[in-house]
Amino acid sequence: MDEAARQVSEAGAPLPPSQPVSVLAGTRRLEALVDAPTGTPQGVLALGHPHPAHGGRMDHPVLACAARRAAAQGLLVLRWNFGGVAGSEGDRHDLAAHMDDVRAAAREARRRVPTGPLLGGGFSYGARLFAAVVDPATPERAPFAGGLLLAPATHVPSTPRDFGNLLLGRPLADARLDPRAVQRLGALPVPCEVLVGECDVVAPPPVLREVLAPVARLEVLPGLNHFFSRSVGAGTTAYDLLEPALDAALARLRARVA
Repeated sequence: MDEAARQVSEAGAPLPPSQPVSVLAGTRRLEALVDAPTGTPQGVLALGHPHPAHGGRMDHPVLACAARRAAAQGLLVLRWNFGGVAGSEGDRHDLAAHMDDVRAAAREARRRVPTGPLLGGGFSYGARLFAAVVDPATPERAPFAGGLLLAPATHVPSTPRDFGNLLLGRPLADARLDPRAVQRLGALPVPCEVLVGECDVVAPPPVLREVLAPVARLEVLPGLNHFFSRSVGAGTTAYDLLEPALDAALARLRARVA
């Protein structure tokens, strides 16, 4: 199925194109995209992208797919480039500032859609930061009512060599279990839908099954890796599996937070 065929609402009407906007995070301006439904939004979803120091951007195919599927279900979706990425102001290595970016996205999303559930999440790094900003132990906890987490990493590559290995589908040499990421995934306080590939080496399904909080529902997509691809490493997104999984996860999440 080509991209144009996927850009339709549940009623079959074409979705509006993604709209460039900006988000203010303190004094920093972030570039962002809004994906709107065809009718009145029934809620809002703020989605963060993969690791900014290793090529992650708001236009990553997996994130774009999630945004368009959510828009097709009636949600207005805000995705943004973290500080230091492309045209967003800031430092791409500043984790604390990136957590503020998530909070700023939540505020902007709620400003645009004052009613309905405020949902959040993201892919890989974005999913990890969602877990961080909703953690009950985190100051300034973001007021998300639920989350869509795509491959939230528990084994984070810590060296350029391992990020290269991940992209090429080679065994990781330096990645270790991240205790803070595990703690935050175990402390998720709001309903979450979690999607992960069966062959994911940085968000291994057996680990997620063991550590996820009871409010999180895990679905494992057969034969896919961390990039939701059947390739050895980064490659073509397996839309035939990812899209129906996203549709079902989003429908469940909306029902759980209604």
